Amino acid sequence: MLIRLAWRNIWRNRRRTLITVTSIALGLGFAIFFICLGDGVYYQLIDDGVRMQAGHITLEHPEYRQAPAIDLFLKKTTNLRKRIEKIPGIEKTKLLILGQGVAKSGTGTVGVAVIGVEPSVEIKTSPIAKKIFSGRYLDDNDNAKVVVGSKLAERLNLKVGKKIVITTNDTSGALTEELCRVSGIFKTGAEEIDGYLVQAPISFLRKLYGLTPQGATQLGVVLAKPDIQESIQKKITAILSDDKIAVYSWQEIIPELASYIKLDKGSNIVLQAILMFLILFTIFNTILMSVLERNKEFAVLMAIGTKPILLKAQLLLESAFIGIIGCFFGVLFGGLASYALQIHGFDISNLYSDEMSISGLAVSSVIHARVTVSILFGTGGIVLVATLLLSLIPMKRVTTISIADTLR
Repeated sequence: MLIRLAWRNIWRNRRRTLITVTSIALGLGFAIFFICLGDGVYYQLIDDGVRMQAGHITLEHPEYRQAPAIDLFLKKTTNLRKRIEKIPGIEKTKLLILGQGVAKSGTGTVGVAVIGVEPSVEIKTSPIAKKIFSGRYLDDNDNAKVVVGSKLAERLNLKVGKKIVITTNDTSGALTEELCRVSGIFKTGAEEIDGYLVQAPISFLRKLYGLTPQGATQLGVVLAKPDIQESIQKKITAILSDDKIAVYSWQEIIPELASYIKLDKGSNIVLQAILMFLILFTIFNTILMSVLERNKEFAVLMAIGTKPILLKAQLLLESAFIGIIGCFFGVLFGGLASYALQIHGFDISNLYSDEMSISGLAVSSVIHARVTVSILFGTGGIVLVATLLLSLIPMKRVTTISIADTLR
């Protein structure tokens, strides 16, 4: 009986109920859409950033982070790599050699960051391999071949097939240099990458820097699902037998990106809180008006013996019905809009005259949302529970109604 009465009562004032349900649906839908959009942008930014670096988890010499030097490298990586790859949830491991040097051509000299990579691994994981616009990416069989950024190629007047000399210091401190040819030119949109980065096969850089056959500055771990990062990091730490290997998360390797995301998330939470407040204020106003307009009705019911607890239960059910209907359409609207953006994306390049970058990392101009069950039902659940809690405040007015005065 209470359920039937509650359902009929919310449609006694059809216009007010429809306005309230629409407000909840639109407010919740927009909240879900912007949460999914933010989550998608963060996910895409993190994924591109870590794949351009070593990965979600990085192993390196414990002293390298404090004072980066080419002689602080991991010497025996083959067996360690095999043991790590046996851990479930790991998509790929990769070796990197990080160094500094000077790139020279017939027209100039530029200080550069030199990275030795495994081409067959990088072509599947690194965004740089997908940003080649002239020539081709590196191959495992390449020797003295490099790929350079578009800005660097412009400064040194380099084209595919042109010669470039890399001059640097090896692990003993001796000056060494090698003649290379440009295999490809990439363009990420980030000045720090396009203007100063040179990639070469790891075997070539081992020879250039005088490293051992298994030597590498970093052993990176790329995860299939970023959510399992913490557990995988603990498992990797547990299997290490060498105390001269440190394990870092991507947040420690790229602190600028981690700080940016943390700050941006904070501002988004404030905006979402304001939107939620407006939604809940509308709901509270509707429930309160419903109670105030029905004082006579409640007085008559209590006069003929209806217990106040039953009236409170009826009001709670009315609030629940309004909340469930509004949340259902809000989750449906927000979920479908977010899913469409996740599949098709939205190109914002027309809004910016220059290429976009954050903390030295290129940002794709095509943004995608990321829809998850936790966002959909978590946000909808918060609104529904808050609706029920707000209904408790007007419900208290039922017990304060003066039956005699109201009926008179």
